[in-house]
Amino acid sequence: MDEQRMLAEIERRLAAEDPGLATKLSSFRRPGPAAGLRSTRGKIIGSLCTIVLLAIIGLTVYAMMPFRGQGSRIPAPRQATTSPAVVSQLRQTQAPSTAGG
Repeated sequence: MDEQRMLAEIERRLAAEDPGLATKLSSFRRPGPAAGLRSTRGKIIGSLCTIVLLAIIGLTVYAMMPFRGQGSRIPAPRQATTSPAVVSQLRQTQAPSTAGG
């Protein structure tokens, strides 16, 4: 109790002698904006905001998936057309032989 009384007296003298310094030192006692984030309520609100943000990003990416390949399509190479005569010759050479071998 004696120490508390002595500290209070020192604070009063300081405030009387240098009010500017006393106001600067008294600002250390005030909780700042980060104090709200350290509470349980602040942690829950921060977690919910993070989940909502990640959900929005995920939905945006999912919604943009159909547009992903629109601008970068490369045309496929053309296949050579074959005449009906060539096709019939290929079929004859690929047909299995009926002779027992």
